[in-house]
Amino acid sequence: MSTEVFAAAAVGLAVLAIAADFNERRRHDSFYLLKPLTTLMIIGMAATAPSGEARSLMLLALGLSLVGDICLMFDGQGWFMAGLSSFLLAHLAFIPALLHGVPSPTLPLWSAAIVVWGLGFFIWLLPKTGALKPAVLVYGVVLMAMALAAVARWTVQPTEASRLALVGALLFVVSDSSLAVRQFVGRYRAAQALILSTYWAAIGLMAYSLTLASR
Repeated sequence: MSTEVFAAAAVGLAVLAIAADFNERRRHDSFYLLKPLTTLMIIGMAATAPSGEARSLMLLALGLSLVGDICLMFDGQGWFMAGLSSFLLAHLAFIPALLHGVPSPTLPLWSAAIVVWGLGFFIWLLPKTGALKPAVLVYGVVLMAMALAAVARWTVQPTEASRLALVGALLFVVSDSSLAVRQFVGRYRAAQALILSTYWAAIGLMAYSLTLASR
């Protein structure tokens, strides 16, 4: 299938998955199929890019994200930790994927705003995380590094592809922050719709940016 077909399929499946899980306490059984299928379509989109190190790293990151998707469909601290670990590894793969081909990564002054926001958010969140405080702290540092990698790429190579990757990385921060609030502070209205929509938009944009960069 073409990049556009995979993208359209991902959007359609994402809408169905969010609808099936709009009320988490009465989750429709189809959600357990639709959620991984949506991410698989995004993986398929990334796979349409020409082979190379950037594609391999992106596919690794997306594959680890898929594992995290599956883990977070189930309740319990063990499943949450498995999902957190998978996404941590995913971000560690996203970073070199985003920086691939960038000769001298440079961060602009305004990127300090991302660091300040991250510090503020985690200073507020960490007291609420209990025994998971070290794991959440490490995850937060890696998440911010992933966002800064996207900023560095866009700064050095201000193309349409790098702009989409940057928007995707920032949306990933929004998604993970929304998930953290739900997990450690408490459930809130339409939390899952916010988390999933920003997450799939994030990885979809990063996957699509890879195909644009190769054109």
